Amino acid sequence: MRGEFDLIREYFASHGGTRYVPLGIGDDCAIMTPPPDRDVAVTTDTQNEGIHFFRGTDPKLLGYKSLLVNISDLAAMGAEPWCFTLSLTIPDSSEKFLRPFSEGLFSLASRCHMGLIGGNTSKGPLSVTIEAFGLLPKGRALRRDGARAGDLIYVTGDLGAPGLYVEAGYGRVRVRDEELHDLCIKSMEIQPRHDFAGELLQKDLSACAIDISDGVVGDLKHILKRSRLGARLDLNALPQASELGEFVKDPDKRMELAAFGGGDYELLFTSPSDRAKDVMLLSGSMGVKVSQIGTITTGSFEILKDGKIVEPAMRPFEHF
Repeated sequence: MRGEFDLIREYFASHGGTRYVPLGIGDDCAIMTPPPDRDVAVTTDTQNEGIHFFRGTDPKLLGYKSLLVNISDLAAMGAEPWCFTLSLTIPDSSEKFLRPFSEGLFSLASRCHMGLIGGNTSKGPLSVTIEAFGLLPKGRALRRDGARAGDLIYVTGDLGAPGLYVEAGYGRVRVRDEELHDLCIKSMEIQPRHDFAGELLQKDLSACAIDISDGVVGDLKHILKRSRLGARLDLNALPQASELGEFVKDPDKRMELAAFGGGDYELLFTSPSDRAKDVMLLSGSMGVKVSQIGTITTGSFEILKDGKIVEPAMRPFEHF
């Protein structure tokens, strides 16, 4: 069985080069020197087998998704991805796992021009922890406390496929094995939104965003709490993934999966109402679907369906 340093050298050390990092993998610490006109955004996320992903998940998809969730956090701030560290706990040093895992990880890292600058490997139950760093214009960021009354609320992409995959994985929605595999791919190989978020920031189209990890309703509540405002959210306006219509007959269940399913890693953001045309022009020019789903208010948080205030049965995802 190969040791820790052999694993690092074979699967990870060759991917360390990136900008503004004079010393990466190979010493006790990495050394980073960001440009003086930039701030550094930092995020970290852990993925545990049996909690965040099903046992037997394709290692290549797991490698991609483990980095994606961190890039999604950077996108929520409007940050440009820069570099990351990896702490990997694995039961053994199996090439059957490590090779596809590293392929999935670095396929996304290369696309986003991110270098691996350090980390750790150890033996134990499968767990992946990534800390990611991004660069922001000095003194500027998309923040949860940046919403203003009258802002329109938007989401990118379509919602509900990852939530559907979890339901199907637990057998609560019936699908064939090959359909479950397709849902797994759809829920893990998600397109990162950092480029779009960066343009929102640069063009002053938004001051407030969050990525959708716990579901639209739960993540919008985070914005409202930090901004000390209310909202009117229209469930009928939520853009549903096509798979919901294919596998879920109940329209109310489809709507709830789009609102509460979580794991979409799309961007939820607000923008002044007088910039609505500019938001949609950016959507078209970048080929990113954007849907208006509500409005920020000075009142309470109201969820509407068919024009009436409702109290949905489902609740936002919580880790504990």
